[in-house]
Amino acid sequence: MELKLAILGFGVVGREFVRLLRRKSEELAREYGLAWCVTGLATRRLGMACNPAGLDVEAALAAVAGGSRLDVFHHGPPLGDAFDFIANCGADVLFETTVLNPRTGQPAIDHVRAALVAGQHVVTANKGPLAFAYRELRDLARQQGRAFLFESTVMDGAPVFSLVRDALLAANVLGFRGILNSTTNFILTEMEAGASFDQAVRRAQAIGIAEADPALDVDGWDAATKTAILATVLMGADITPLQVDRTGIREVTPEAAQAARAAGRHIKLVCQAEWRDGRLIARVVPQELPASDLLAWVQGTSSLLSLRTDTLKQLTLVEHDPGPAQTAYGLLRDLLAIVRAGIWANATSGRIGLSSPI
Repeated sequence: MELKLAILGFGVVGREFVRLLRRKSEELAREYGLAWCVTGLATRRLGMACNPAGLDVEAALAAVAGGSRLDVFHHGPPLGDAFDFIANCGADVLFETTVLNPRTGQPAIDHVRAALVAGQHVVTANKGPLAFAYRELRDLARQQGRAFLFESTVMDGAPVFSLVRDALLAANVLGFRGILNSTTNFILTEMEAGASFDQAVRRAQAIGIAEADPALDVDGWDAATKTAILATVLMGADITPLQVDRTGIREVTPEAAQAARAAGRHIKLVCQAEWRDGRLIARVVPQELPASDLLAWVQGTSSLLSLRTDTLKQLTLVEHDPGPAQTAYGLLRDLLAIVRAGIWANATSGRIGLSSPI
């Protein structure tokens, strides 16, 4: 059976995802029985295209790389906005990879909601729907008999949520600490080595991990959003990024970073949450850490998450120098989770089904 896929937000991650699908097509067919076609692509600047029969993704990749619009590939009624796209893309699975709004989560929340109501499975790399509407969207997906998955929202493609869901059975997450924003960790590492704050930001922009306006990262919003997501999904809390005690790295000076390093310590933007006397404490704050702390030695764009559970005590994941390809893998991992759940649910009929929520 061929799955029809649509990508809302055909930016760096979306394009890497298509390249990954193409590279692994034979393996996906052989190992998972997965054939696929892309029936919809949407960008913020270069238009949208739908074709229920399938788009030429190689031509679309070339067009976007050259700055050409996607509209020339469109077949069907005119598309006015993202909701027209969702309604007309004909997809079985919608991938939501638009830009995060850390204060409201919109319009990504409405995108996910519309796709689920339309009967589509949803895989999101956008943190907004998780940070502001996780329970609503989870429950809607269950009601619709569809999947709502989000492995790429924290630590790129590292198996954070699938690890807890599939491997840590009967384990309760009591708290966590981590370094979850690659940009700020890179900036702090550069300042330790002698760069000024502005120089470090420009270097982060040059390698593609910081936006032209780096406020989302340096002011701690991205880290606070990830903290809220982990606390809500893994710990049963119900908080948004606005409720995370947040301090960014703007006040950290190169002199302070270098002095800490000379003393055998390192300044890191630490994300953490824990239950304390029935109350969730969640915060993002720069901390000067001793050399004995695992977080102290996470350098450059790497990230780390340490989970404290009631069964395994402390379990730590480290991701080394991730990039868009790793985020794309998280999307693929979620797609295969949908396929595997469908195979399991319909094993007796010998066909891939897509009706079982995950």
